Amino acid sequence: MSDYQSIMLLLFFIFPVMYMIDTALVIIRRNAKHIENRLAFLTICLLASMIFFQYLEQLLSAEYALNISAYMVYPASIAAVSMSVLLHLTATNSYHRLSRWSTIGIAFIPFILYFLLLAIRGREYLLEGVRVEGFWKQIEAAPAMTVIYGFLVMYSLLNVAICLIAHYKANNNVDRKRFMVLFKANLFYQLATIGVLIVYTAFSPYVYISDSVIFLTTIIWSISLRVYMKNDFLPSTSKKYELLYQFSPTAIIMIDKNMIMKEVNPGALRILGFEKEEELENRSLSEFIVMNERKDMEEAFAASFPKDAWRNRELTIVNRKGQKRAILADTEMMAEGKDWFLLMVIRDITQQQEESRLIHFLAHHDTLTKLPNRYHFNRELEASLKAVKSSKALLGVMLIDLDRFKLINDTLGHQFGDQALIDVAQRLRQNVDHRHLLARLGGDEFIILIKEAEEYDEIVSLAENIHLAFQLPITLQGQDFYLGGSIGISVHPFDDDSSDGLIKRADIAMYNAKHSGGNQYRLYTNEMIALVQRDVKLEKHLRKALKRKEFVLHYQPQINLASGQLIGAEALIRWQSVELGMVHPGEFITLAEQTGLINEIGQWVISEACQQGKLWQEQGWNDFMLSVNVSSRQFMQPDFVNKVQEILRSSGLEPDRLCLEITESMVVNNLNVARKMLDELVALGIHIAIDDFGTGYSSLSVLRQLPIAIIKIDRSFITDMDAYQGGLSIVKTIVSMGHDLQKQVVAEGVETLDQYEQLKQLGCDKAQGYYYHKPLPLLEFNKLLIAR
Repeated sequence: MSDYQSIMLLLFFIFPVMYMIDTALVIIRRNAKHIENRLAFLTICLLASMIFFQYLEQLLSAEYALNISAYMVYPASIAAVSMSVLLHLTATNSYHRLSRWSTIGIAFIPFILYFLLLAIRGREYLLEGVRVEGFWKQIEAAPAMTVIYGFLVMYSLLNVAICLIAHYKANNNVDRKRFMVLFKANLFYQLATIGVLIVYTAFSPYVYISDSVIFLTTIIWSISLRVYMKNDFLPSTSKKYELLYQFSPTAIIMIDKNMIMKEVNPGALRILGFEKEEELENRSLSEFIVMNERKDMEEAFAASFPKDAWRNRELTIVNRKGQKRAILADTEMMAEGKDWFLLMVIRDITQQQEESRLIHFLAHHDTLTKLPNRYHFNRELEASLKAVKSSKALLGVMLIDLDRFKLINDTLGHQFGDQALIDVAQRLRQNVDHRHLLARLGGDEFIILIKEAEEYDEIVSLAENIHLAFQLPITLQGQDFYLGGSIGISVHPFDDDSSDGLIKRADIAMYNAKHSGGNQYRLYTNEMIALVQRDVKLEKHLRKALKRKEFVLHYQPQINLASGQLIGAEALIRWQSVELGMVHPGEFITLAEQTGLINEIGQWVISEACQQGKLWQEQGWNDFMLSVNVSSRQFMQPDFVNKVQEILRSSGLEPDRLCLEITESMVVNNLNVARKMLDELVALGIHIAIDDFGTGYSSLSVLRQLPIAIIKIDRSFITDMDAYQGGLSIVKTIVSMGHDLQKQVVAEGVETLDQYEQLKQLGCDKAQGYYYHKPLPLLEFNKLLIAR
């Protein structure tokens, strides 16, 4: 090759390479951090590399030229095509569903295929050899390269299709412009390639033309990008602001002095409910403002344009879908030539306002009943106290605590307990005037603020209405529950002048109502404080009673009605307090359950009874059975069975000498758990008795399912036998039913000879009550045993 030819080759190849490198540098300088700029940079660098390798191919010998073509020229050209497809898919990723790895896989299929063929079949399978024409070297492709060429053509057409589809799907003018630029660059490249191929096909029979000319058509693609780059096809640093405008979730609208919208971003389209920018152009913004705000907004706009800007102006709009949205608008003036326009930035604060309202509601209301809560009530009470000082009106605080609410939780579970609270709240709403405030303090406590009452009778009348409402049952799971309510009332200005004082005194009055039997109302009096102080004192000493060994057991005899023999006793706890004297169980058992001390006390009762039972067993009372009451809270302890088993083991009492008495309500809820525990107790040899039968939720199916040996008829039914004929029939039915179910029947509260004789005639098995003996201290009971 002559020097002249070498210089010609250098000029032929070096200028396209230099132009491409310059284009690549221009692109990467626009924004080196953006992925699209990087992909475009790499694509053009690969094209420049391909042309440079072709130059080397012409300089070296035929054998080297074949290797350069196989391992450099074709890989660079195929990689450039793959990179260009990846660029197109990345630029249009908002308009297709392909993942990042899917786009990479699709883009590099020809590249991977080429190297697989090269590695498996070898260079000769793709390239047949080198043909030399003058100083040009022509690489002869093998038939297998047709597949690779086919992929390259298909991918070039794919780029065009990607641009057209994205242009059609684009929802804003900026994207449509970008994809049209990309489409034109590809189209000009396609047309240039087709033109060169036509020339090559027409003149190659007469004049030798190297295929390098065809490769050089790729420079058309670079030129197209360079020419159309002024349209910002690829992101630049200055382009960031337009991208922020387009992709910002905040709505941005440009309006003129008449509030006509001239330009909107996608965020504005979303908030106004439109899809295309053209649908909003030349429409007035004021038509989207709600009617009651529109006139004021138009007047404020006219007054401020173009002098004053808006900052955080709150407006309400109605979008195309009819949805109301709360917005905050900020404005800034901008000039275009002689015209002034307003750039309005809109933030949708609808969700923020809804969340704020929800937070405010949750802070002031009970989530279950939706009634005002303690915090809200206290604020209203404070405000009402200030307002009432200037008048002579009365202000009442009525505190309501549900009676027997725990029964629902214990029998049906907390889910139905919640439903009961909702029902109670609704019932109270129906009885409380809108002038007053009904709130839930928490748990099963409600409170009412009675505002501006003119006299006591008005407050008392409301209390009577609420009391009557509690006489109606609440039906859950097909069962009627009569809860009742203990109501305490305090009145300003007679009882106290402060909010805390009024609530405290209403609480004391409620406590007095509950202590007096519940299901009634009480107006506060100063004497009531003594009862509260007694209970506080009681709790203080109760916590020390076990350590001081102040508890003792009394034993009430149980008689076999048929033989009249003493066959057992019920162990009943008594509290012999050093400070308080003898305290009846009715005064401290409920307190023990409320404080959780009942578990420890109940365990002591069972242990003490078993130890005493062992002593009687050793004294020859082998058929003597001891009965012990078990509280609901104690029974539901997970380790209750294990504790009873350990007490029997340590005391040495025969298990069949012990009878544990439970109430009906204890087993209705969590029936499966109760049955499992009772089965375990019976397996130890212990007898189970249902205490106070008939007062709870008696169910034959429950009696059949549970391993109950004894039914104890409640004393109220025994008393009613003398009161009316129906009472005797009820007892007769219970005795008959118990015997049909193979249960022993025990009558409680037998106090007269007539009751004894009637029960004996009915076939009742056992009885206990004052007719025989009241509960006796241990020494007196031992004397009774000796006498028998």
